[in-house]
Amino acid sequence: MRIKDLRYNLLPENLEGTPREIRLGRRDMSRLLVVDRATGIRSHSTVCDLVHWLTSGDVLVLNNSKRIPGVLKGRTAMGGQVELRFVNLEETGTGLCVIFPMHDVGVGSVIDLRARKRVEVMETGLTKYGLARVRSLKGSLRDLLVAQGSPILGFFYEGNWTTQNLNPYYATEEGTVESPLAGLHFTPELVRSLEDADIEVCFITLHSVGSWLPFLEDHVDEHRMWAEYFLVPEPTAAAINRAREAGRRIVACGSTSLRALESAATEGRTVAPVSGRTNLYITPGYEFRVVDAYFTNFHQYQTSLIVLDVAFGGKKLVMDTYQEASKLQYSFYEFGDAVLYL
Repeated sequence: MRIKDLRYNLLPENLEGTPREIRLGRRDMSRLLVVDRATGIRSHSTVCDLVHWLTSGDVLVLNNSKRIPGVLKGRTAMGGQVELRFVNLEETGTGLCVIFPMHDVGVGSVIDLRARKRVEVMETGLTKYGLARVRSLKGSLRDLLVAQGSPILGFFYEGNWTTQNLNPYYATEEGTVESPLAGLHFTPELVRSLEDADIEVCFITLHSVGSWLPFLEDHVDEHRMWAEYFLVPEPTAAAINRAREAGRRIVACGSTSLRALESAATEGRTVAPVSGRTNLYITPGYEFRVVDAYFTNFHQYQTSLIVLDVAFGGKKLVMDTYQEASKLQYSFYEFGDAVLYL
């Protein structure tokens, strides 16, 4: 399959640049497109009514990863303005980033930031994306991002949104410059309504790396994922295994939760408690061993996220769903609406 086969029509009305809590008053007031994979029937609802689409005994798995700012702005020795858009913070204290523009920057270049802070470029031209490896010359890179950085957003967004607008309310585990965007639809009230209906809510951790970077390959199978840290704690694994033994459904919130669970899946279709790294790339033809239903956002073309959608729902069903959502002016991407594949 070629990545261009997953292209869909996107109208200007489908792009929403304002967080839900500001635009709608509550995060769980987003529209929800519910898709029955067995029948192909699509229904229209709202996220706050998610409880009506799940069943008592279902287990909903959320990712508690918490993002920090991922963009720094500074000046080169020549006085030119540059932006450092980070992909990953490494265990060594360095970071991988895309630098815009790159023409005044090379190995050994020092970029001046605010408050007399500086970063040094250690390597350039890394990976197919031409990433740079940088280090902070005073203090940690993480602390520098927290103090001076802004969150990574698409170039079409307007407004000075903070990480508070871009983290799920339950995010506790800091370790990424991205966040599990499907979780942004949830509120404490929504989670309470699910728990009151005997839907068990559990947590995993997966720190996303580079999901905002586009495909550079023509064919879906040629892409490779970054290695990402993930954790499936013992209580979550136990809850999932009890549910599966009883024939109840496992509902993944977002691609990160889904990939963490499938990465922890055993041959016997149970989930092992595990901590490690995964580069699991789910493409059409993948046999899902754990996840039965999938709550997510409408994703950008040319990303591994829409490839996962197609793997879970089937190409025709997913493409038809995207086209219907576009036609009915659903909102896409970070601050957009949601879709539930049952």
